[in-house]
Amino acid sequence: MKIGIIGAGDVGQTLAELWIQAGHTIILSSRHPETLSDVLQPLGSSAKGATVAQAAAEAEILLLAVSYWTVDEAIAHIAPHVDDKIVIDATNPLRYAEEGGTERVIGDQEIAGLVMANKLPNARIVKAFTTLWTGYLKQHAHRQSPQIAMPLAGAKADTSIVADLIQDAGFEPVDLGTLADSRPLDPPSAIWNQVLTADELRARVARTQ
Repeated sequence: MKIGIIGAGDVGQTLAELWIQAGHTIILSSRHPETLSDVLQPLGSSAKGATVAQAAAEAEILLLAVSYWTVDEAIAHIAPHVDDKIVIDATNPLRYAEEGGTERVIGDQEIAGLVMANKLPNARIVKAFTTLWTGYLKQHAHRQSPQIAMPLAGAKADTSIVADLIQDAGFEPVDLGTLADSRPLDPPSAIWNQVLTADELRARVARTQ
């Protein structure tokens, strides 16, 4: 599959490497693609750089993995190219707080996946890859049984495709339902940034319902 990664930070680079190992082709994008040569070189011939709009237009499926304070800018570039295309929303609605740490930038009762669906109404949004720090992705990918769980949420026809990509990255997919059910994927939650097996993750989600 040809996967366009919007955002060349730690999450994008880590998943690019894991998906290339699984046989996928990667288009890694940046506002300044000319700066990606050092990132692309170790990824080999299965990866290339592009602008955000080019990646969105060419790829079969997109991973949106930008910092939330740049998400609207990224959306402006990809929106013309995502009609009926799966966009994996790996963003977290956080920003740095003036007093230190981070804070949510959407309402406490809002669900980030639904917010993203409103921002990209013509795309097929699947929420995934939001709950684990990049270091945990690197450390626990393809861990021997039991694998580490990766929750996702969206329309069933779309989550089945993304679940395969989660498996290719070395994690066990746990489908939590539709985007309306995806609040546990947003910070703060009982599963956010927790290294859990599928059974542990399901148990924590059940206790919060």
